[in-house]
Amino acid sequence: MLTADEEVGYGGAKQVAAESKLLAEHWPTYGVIAEPTTLLPVYAHKGGTRVTATAHGRAAHTSTDLGISANFLIAPFMAEMAELARRFKQDRRYQNDEFSPPTNGFNLTISDGDTKPNVTAARTVCTVGFRSMPNDHSDEVLEMILAAARRHNLEVDWYGFGPFYADKSSPIVQAAVRATGAAPVTVPFGTEAAIFKEYADLVILGPGDIAQAHTQGEWIDIAQLARAVEVYRTLIAAFCTAA
Repeated sequence: MLTADEEVGYGGAKQVAAESKLLAEHWPTYGVIAEPTTLLPVYAHKGGTRVTATAHGRAAHTSTDLGISANFLIAPFMAEMAELARRFKQDRRYQNDEFSPPTNGFNLTISDGDTKPNVTAARTVCTVGFRSMPNDHSDEVLEMILAAARRHNLEVDWYGFGPFYADKSSPIVQAAVRATGAAPVTVPFGTEAAIFKEYADLVILGPGDIAQAHTQGEWIDIAQLARAVEVYRTLIAAFCTAA
């Protein structure tokens, strides 16, 4: 299957899972997610959660002193997030050494609509994100963020997807190991395996390096593409052709 919107919430994968009549009748037993892994079999990856906290102020020219800055309203929440960022870097409770890096990639971005310095911001949006892992107490992380937003009377919303984790001894992972000659590994980025894991046993395996993704002129090494043909051919022969 081919999907769109993988970078913005897995919309295509979700639609396929929910609406495909063909798959509803014949979900495959095994599947390969062809993300760039330098052709290393990947059995686990991190999930992702986004929390959006919004402060509403009142716009006014600063000379009138009649405005209410949404930036000042949201600042105490951001200070708490900065403390959490330090905590997650240090506290082993929120880490998982099966991944590299073992931390949850806690991050914060902010937008006030590019308000000019002589105007008070009417609306400021702070987006907090982290990458969940198995057994990393991500439920606590989410609740800490939500609780802080509510304490500061911010409008708050969130969405996310959990980590992907497969048994390294599963037939599809072991077949990928044999086809590539490489041991199974984990990766810190997310894939549509987070959606399709409910329907099939999966491995993530593809040509290219994630380091070249999301860069200007992103590319895949031609030799890796050529090798991928043989790897996929081996997997197809193992699972999709009659003995």
